Amino acid sequence: MIADFQIANLPKIRFGWSLRDQFAAAIAEQGFQSVVLISGRFLARPGEYADDLIQQLQAENIRVSAFTVSGEPSPELVDEIVQACPSNAQAVLGVGGGSVLDAAKAVAGLIPSRTSVIDYLEGVGKGLALEGDTLPFIAMPTTAGTGSETTKNAVLSRLGEFKKSFRSEKLLAQDVWLDPSFLETCPKNVLYTTGLDAFTQLLESYTTLKANPITDALAWQGMTLFKGAFEALEKGSEAERQTAYGNLMLAASLSGLTLANAGLGAVHGLAGPTGAFFEAPHGAVCALLLAPITRANIDALQQSNEPHAKPTLAKYADIAILFGSKAPHQAEQLQDLVDHLQQLAGTYIPNGLSHYGLNTANLGPILDNCRSGSMLGNPLTLSDSALNAALNAAL
Repeated sequence: MIADFQIANLPKIRFGWSLRDQFAAAIAEQGFQSVVLISGRFLARPGEYADDLIQQLQAENIRVSAFTVSGEPSPELVDEIVQACPSNAQAVLGVGGGSVLDAAKAVAGLIPSRTSVIDYLEGVGKGLALEGDTLPFIAMPTTAGTGSETTKNAVLSRLGEFKKSFRSEKLLAQDVWLDPSFLETCPKNVLYTTGLDAFTQLLESYTTLKANPITDALAWQGMTLFKGAFEALEKGSEAERQTAYGNLMLAASLSGLTLANAGLGAVHGLAGPTGAFFEAPHGAVCALLLAPITRANIDALQQSNEPHAKPTLAKYADIAILFGSKAPHQAEQLQDLVDHLQQLAGTYIPNGLSHYGLNTANLGPILDNCRSGSMLGNPLTLSDSALNAALNAAL
C-alpha cells in the first residue's frame, strides 16, 4: 500500500543549450520595467554574462539594480541587499550558483515587507512564517549542484555560528532557466564538487523516510543522468561532453525537486553544521561523507526490525546495480555501492575534511548541532558514535 504523500508546487522549467540568449527578451515580454539582478562576482565582470545581461535588459528599457554575491550568503548580506533595492522593483533575477540563487530568492521574498531575514530563519530567528506579498523570483543556475532553483528554501550562514534555512512556499521560483552551456566554462573542481552534492541529494532523497513514488522516479532519473557524466567530461568527444553537461544540469534540478518533497538524510545533517563551523565546500563535505554514512545506514538497517528496513536495503542494492555491480547477492551489492561511493570521492575530491581544519578533537560542535533538519529524514537514527566514526573516516 502506498503511504500518503504530497508534492509541492513546481516552477515553470525551461531547458536548452544557449537558452540564456533568450532570457532578456523573455523578461521584457513579461512587462517588467524594474528588476533586481543578483549574480556571482565573476559573471558580473565586464564581458561576462551578467554584465551583458544588464545591457540587454537596459536595451529593452528595463531598469536594472545589480548586486553580487561571493561565497555563502549571510543574513546581513541579504538584509543589506533588500534595503538597497528600489521600492518599485517588480522581479528578482538570480543568475549564478546555489549561493547566488539562495540570496536572490530570500531577497525576492523580503523586498515588499523590508523585514529582516533573521526573523524567519529556522532555529535561530523568531520562527515567523512569511506573510504577505513577495516578488517573482526567476532563476538561472550556472552550476549543477544544489538544485536551489527548484527548492523553496534559502540557506544562509554565519561562519562559526550557524547554517540555517529561510523556508516558504512563497520563495519558490516562478521560472527556472536551465542552460547547460554555462557548465562549459565552469572550473572542473567546481563541476565535481557541485555534481557530487547533487548526486548525494538524489541518493539521500531516494532512501529517505519520506520518499514516495514520484520522488523515487525523479531521483532515479537523476542518478541515471549522473552516471558516467564525469567520465564523459574527462574522456568523451565534444558531443558526449555536451550531453554530460546537460545531464548534470538536469540531474541537479531534479535533486532540488526530490529534496524539497522527500527530504534528505544524515550526510546533509552533518554537512550543515560542518559548513557552519568550518570553511569547507559543501559539495566536498557531502562527497566525503557519502560512503561512510551509507555504510553506517546499511549496517543499521541490516540489524533493524523496522518495516522499511528491507525495502530501503533493496533500494541501496538497486543503486549499486545501476552503477555497475554484478554481484549475485545483496550483501555484496551493498558493499560494491559503498566501494563505488568511496572511489567517487577519492577520484574527484582531492582532500579530506582535515584539509579544512577538522580533526578528531574538534568534531563536537558538528555532532551537537546535527540532530534537526535533514537528519530527521535518515532511514534510521544513527548513534553519535556512528556519526563520529563517519566524520573520522572522512578526515
